[in-house]
Amino acid sequence: MSKVVLMKCADYDPEEIREKIEHALRILKVDFADKKKILLKPNLLMRKKPEDAVTTHPTVVQAMIEILKGFSVEAVVAESPGGPYTKRRLEGIYEATGIKGICDNTGAFLNYDTSWFEKNFEEGYMLKKIPFISPLKDCDGLISLAKLKTHGMAVYTGAVKNLYGLIPGGQKVELHFKMQQMDRFMDMLLDIYLASRPMLSVIDGIVAMEGSGPSAGVPRKLGVLIVSQDGIAADFVASKIIGLNINDFPLLKCAIKRGLFREDGVEVVGDRLEEINVKDFKFPKKKDVLFLKGLLPVWLENYFKAWLTPKPVFIHKKCIGCKECFNTCPAKAIMMVNKRPVVDLDKCIRCYCCHELCPEKAINIDRAFIFKTILK
Repeated sequence: MSKVVLMKCADYDPEEIREKIEHALRILKVDFADKKKILLKPNLLMRKKPEDAVTTHPTVVQAMIEILKGFSVEAVVAESPGGPYTKRRLEGIYEATGIKGICDNTGAFLNYDTSWFEKNFEEGYMLKKIPFISPLKDCDGLISLAKLKTHGMAVYTGAVKNLYGLIPGGQKVELHFKMQQMDRFMDMLLDIYLASRPMLSVIDGIVAMEGSGPSAGVPRKLGVLIVSQDGIAADFVASKIIGLNINDFPLLKCAIKRGLFREDGVEVVGDRLEEINVKDFKFPKKKDVLFLKGLLPVWLENYFKAWLTPKPVFIHKKCIGCKECFNTCPAKAIMMVNKRPVVDLDKCIRCYCCHELCPEKAINIDRAFIFKTILK
């Protein structure tokens, strides 16, 4: 039975958050006695302020650092954000998200080492060898500090998806290109989760993100913290809070298929789900045409899928010419023309990384007429 601690938390008061997480650790009977150094992995997707709800709030990271200090455990904070994995990029993101200030104040080690190693994982479905950032190898424990958000491709991102940030930047690009199908990508995320073995998952849902996540959505106050030793179960509870059906949750569907999750194997303790559930949480519009699958000859299915699958559209009036989309496109499908991006849809793999990482929300995902009218 996987126990998930669900707690109301009104705002980002450092003392309250620390007390809540300590309470959860007592319920879960988490013991750090045999640990010397633990890696804290927040979601630091891009250079955004904490109030934008794109990244894990720094007070959640601070609380975990202080709790570990109480056990005489060294905290290491690390992330491989979207885009290139460079020291300069890390410096900008750590500063903007408030993580550098927290680490400076608490004495936690903030990682700038961009080296990586490869871990053998024979039981993986998609990955038998997984590239991980070096701090994972140097620590004897891992804690996922996720943000509760919608996601353009994965629908939802939380404890498990957060661990994709353990993959160094260049390798992320390669994996996106190799795992274009939804189920393959979700199985890859589960491989990463199983291989990295987080001992604890904390989901920051105090202020979540709804709509066009994971970066262009709207902050939504939910007032909740979720803590569990089972990251998949934690994500399931988060999905229940926001009203996400299992059939619309690709990661959970893959986890069930692999025997990694059972709904009747989850025990929710703490506050009651019924007191926290929201009825009108906004999700990204669907980005696939699964209704075609198996109903047409493959060549015709591929033709219609190429026509109907949503595509990125660049709003040049909003664009500042930063080239973030150009630099991070896994398929190299974007060109810069007169300092503005233009996409080659024949090369585009519909990973929507450009939409995810645009700092100005200058990219929309355009759906075919049938989606706009019939499949809302």
